[in-house]
Amino acid sequence: MQVSIIQKHINLSEAQKDYIQEKIENLKHLSQRVDDESTVVRVDVEHNNLKTTNKNISLEVTMVVPHAVVRAEVMATNPEEAIDLAVEKLKKQIERYKGKQHRRDQSGKWIPSSTLEEISSTQEGAAPVSKITKRKSFADLKPMHEEEAVEQMELLEHDFFAFQNEENGKFGVVYRREDGTYGLLELESK
Repeated sequence: MQVSIIQKHINLSEAQKDYIQEKIENLKHLSQRVDDESTVVRVDVEHNNLKTTNKNISLEVTMVVPHAVVRAEVMATNPEEAIDLAVEKLKKQIERYKGKQHRRDQSGKWIPSSTLEEISSTQEGAAPVSKITKRKSFADLKPMHEEEAVEQMELLEHDFFAFQNEENGKFGVVYRREDGTYGLLELESK
């Protein structure tokens, strides 16, 4: 795991940098894929002069792990509190990421959803496969399946995620609707 700490408008002490490094390193035990040497972690720490709150430290952790990006962003009163809050968010997302791993075989190929349904029906407490409830069409990003794009959007804690559909090659955007379901925008070729 390669960790880089980026400071903006703040000078962290060596003790604070060591604390952040230690907290990130402790995430290794959650998953072998997080402990992978190809995993890159970027920690951005920024001091903001916000007058509306006393939480002036913004901390963003982005982990690029095999086949996914895991991200947490928090506001706090000091860097130690911020990294503690971010690590709690990351733990939940890494658990979700671990659940996603069974969707690919050893070579990294996507397992079809019918096979996934068979696997999940035999496993207790398995997460249901997301259902796309609304589609919009439009007329090329990283090839992945719709369910994988929804999982990636959830891991990033975003409301939408752009991707290239592996099944049909179309550019698409999955998004979270107000009623809690998901939608898909697809770009049509001319």
